[in-house]
Amino acid sequence: MKINELAQRLGVTSRTIRFYGEKGLLPSGKREANGYRYFDEEDVWRLQTIVALREFGLPLETIQQLLHGLDRGEPDTVRHQLELQRSVLFSKWIQWKSALAALDRMIEQWNDRSPLPSDDLFRLADSIKQIKSDRFSWTDRWNYDLKADQFDIGNESPLGRLATPSEYDTALRYSVEWVAPQPGETGVDIGAGTGNLTSRLMHKGAVLFAVEQSKSMLARCRAKLPDVTCKLGNFLALPFFEGQFDFAATSFAFHHLNEEQQLLALEEMNRVLKPQGRLVITGLMYENADARHQLLLKLQESGQEELIRELHERYPTDRSRLLAWLREHGYITVQQQLSPWIHMVYGMRRP
Repeated sequence: MKINELAQRLGVTSRTIRFYGEKGLLPSGKREANGYRYFDEEDVWRLQTIVALREFGLPLETIQQLLHGLDRGEPDTVRHQLELQRSVLFSKWIQWKSALAALDRMIEQWNDRSPLPSDDLFRLADSIKQIKSDRFSWTDRWNYDLKADQFDIGNESPLGRLATPSEYDTALRYSVEWVAPQPGETGVDIGAGTGNLTSRLMHKGAVLFAVEQSKSMLARCRAKLPDVTCKLGNFLALPFFEGQFDFAATSFAFHHLNEEQQLLALEEMNRVLKPQGRLVITGLMYENADARHQLLLKLQESGQEELIRELHERYPTDRSRLLAWLREHGYITVQQQLSPWIHMVYGMRRP
């Protein structure tokens, strides 16, 4: 078919088709002796794909990568690009929700007193800016994409010096016992890695989703657990809608977030839980700031500088802050210390 026929069939302009051709997304068509360009059904399919992906908000560069993956027969590349875009869209959606909530607060204050003081306006704007910074400034300083192939090999604990294999196994076992998955329930493992906790939860009969920010870790989790729905994402923008899960669990991942990001992560976990939902957080923690100081002092006195360095490379959670947030937001809480720096926190929404 001619370019104007193709444009009419798909509801785009001839100029748009030429533009995609100039960008290398679409063949320019086959020229006949009369000089007209003709497009076949494969070209139609390709243009349909481009148009659909643009409607989803994908930039041209991402669409080009997707099309190249399709051309080379690389479904994993295509899946990753689509998952990445979904994660980006969810992040933007959450960002807009925060902005809308702030605007609602401004409107309420405007109703209470007019005009709205500029100091209040500035503070609200600064609050939005800080939340945006905390939510989107996270980076993987630990290079988990490079560690995925070795993560489950041998009898060593993934935490190295911070937990023996026995302590690691006990922590996962207790996490499952505390969250107590029931057959048919829906749960999510956040920061799932290669799926070590996910698999234990799934074997209790629950329907599991796994969220992981590392492409390589996610691929290994997907290969190990084909019945689990694995999604690219992280604590700060969970790729799910509100009230989707009976329980949320995470093990040895929370300490990759700083203190402010940990509170944002709690908000996200709370958002995706159903009423009376429950959560369990297992990982590196201190009982409170004083306990942290005392423990580090003991390690220093005993010359365990390497262990101190490993702790400083992460952000062990202040358990008291975690518990305070959960109680303030209507959770019944339980906590337990498994080792000097491994703790568990359980929360269940009050009826």
